[in-house]
Amino acid sequence: GTLSRIGPVFEHSRAGASTLAALAVPADCLQQVADRVSQYPEVNHNYAREHFYNLWFVLTAPDRQHIDRVLKELENDTGLMPLDLPMLTAYRIDLGFALGENS
Repeated sequence: GTLSRIGPVFEHSRAGASTLAALAVPADCLQQVADRVSQYPEVNHNYAREHFYNLWFVLTAPDRQHIDRVLKELENDTGLMPLDLPMLTAYRIDLGFALGENS
């Protein structure tokens, strides 16, 4: 029932490269792997999901080659193969919310 964040939306492709990525992490090391993933400055955020791929994160970098290097480092660091899901097509949806008192 409360706002937790208000932030801008920008055209990410103008700022470099980005991708959505995921790892299938054994449950007993999920926190350890999430902490390791979070140490990368290229990682915007990560979150756990109830799915085979249970740790999801967004990477941003100056170019695609940099993202590929980070994904390879993560694979080497964790022993897990990242699922790489770069955006192919941008879809614009209106996520505007009325902020008035009677909304």
